[in-house]
Amino acid sequence: MNLNKIKKNSTYEIKDKLKKSKFDILTNENDFLVKNLKKAG
Repeated sequence: MNLNKIKKNSTYEIKDKLKKSKFDILTNENDFLVKNLKKAG
């Protein structure tokens, strides 16, 4: 078993999950802002 290979794969998976979660948070914030703007408008 190659430990470096496993390390790289797990790091990549973690980064990928972080990107997805950050994107989800941004999407939720944008939805919230749009809803508030529509209410105000």
